Amino acid sequence: MPVWNVRVIASLDLQTPTAADRLASGTSLGFLPGIGGELGLPAGLTFGAGTVWAGGDTGNFAGGLSPYFQLRLHLLGNENGRGFQLGSSVTYKFVGFGSSQGVEGQDPGETEFAVSAQVRQRFYEIGLQGVVGKDFATTDADGEIHAYAVGRPIPQLALGVATQVRMGLVSQPGEPPYDVISGGIASLTLGRWQLAGLGGESTVNLNQGAEVRVGALVEVFGTARF
Repeated sequence: MPVWNVRVIASLDLQTPTAADRLASGTSLGFLPGIGGELGLPAGLTFGAGTVWAGGDTGNFAGGLSPYFQLRLHLLGNENGRGFQLGSSVTYKFVGFGSSQGVEGQDPGETEFAVSAQVRQRFYEIGLQGVVGKDFATTDADGEIHAYAVGRPIPQLALGVATQVRMGLVSQPGEPPYDVISGGIASLTLGRWQLAGLGGESTVNLNQGAEVRVGALVEVFGTARF
């Protein structure tokens, strides 16, 4: 983010089937909203805050919505975003991912540490991110790998594929060992405005122990920079 610029981000995920929660139509369709903001700071820092979906943790904040704070650091790369880019981040979420949460209002949350790499050229862009998360209510810890690759027929339009794999590093008995999200992605950027989406599949909140269940997932989000 450029210094002292502000970006507002709004998102909505639609998943079917889904875990029963306060924003679902039974178990047939779940609505997972999110909203956040980012502020560019000096020295390559970006501060972010907002809400993310902690689907399934309905005994906690607002039926599974978790506030978060994030601090990102741009480690290497041209400020115009072209070529090789390297960054890191630390995120605190008020709702943890462990199965044994504290009583309502006393969940100690979780922290995630991430390292991201990206190569962006005129006609293509690829990115890879590794994340390690630690839940503070249990001994649980997990790791995530996020990857994407897109082509750019014109500078404003990106079309490609993306995937996310979450693996339990330390899990409670009966918890799913992994979750996967994957699908096709598209992004349109017009000046300060961006609209993007993913259509594909997800196992999040659907796996039961060793049984693997897959659902359909649609994600859309928009951003505006000021």
